[in-house]
Amino acid sequence: MQVSEECVQMYRYIQRGQRYRWITFKLNDDQTSIVVDCVGDTHSTFSSFMDSLPSQETRWCLFDIQFRSLDTTRSKLMFITWVPSTIRRDTLKETARVKFNGVFWSSTLKKEMPAGVCSYQASDASDLSWDNLLSKACRYEKDPVDLEWRPEQDNG
Repeated sequence: MQVSEECVQMYRYIQRGQRYRWITFKLNDDQTSIVVDCVGDTHSTFSSFMDSLPSQETRWCLFDIQFRSLDTTRSKLMFITWVPSTIRRDTLKETARVKFNGVFWSSTLKKEMPAGVCSYQASDASDLSWDNLLSKACRYEKDPVDLEWRPEQDNG
């Protein structure tokens, strides 16, 4: 399995805080490579990210979660493996294969994006609640985090 050069380039952009708030990746049609699926620019909302995730397909995502700590806005890049529990195929074996591949191929993509990324696996919308993501992203923060604060674009 290969990771397309575009995926690596997009990772570099989001890592430097340029252009994107989130990126989703998927397998290409012949299932030989991981490619970019959707992107959200720096003004995209958390809701638009959630809306980009399909209920019947796996996705791998980079999400730049922003939070407030000691009156300073900070961010942390999260690598999210999306393997929805709602995936259904013709046979149980095929359903299991799709879910297994979603988890298995995440390691291939993570190897291309190692620096400063917090990993998280989700199987339904409740796993991807803002509070769950924030809790995971801020687990090792030394300073207190304002759990009520949201980025401006997510307040409306």
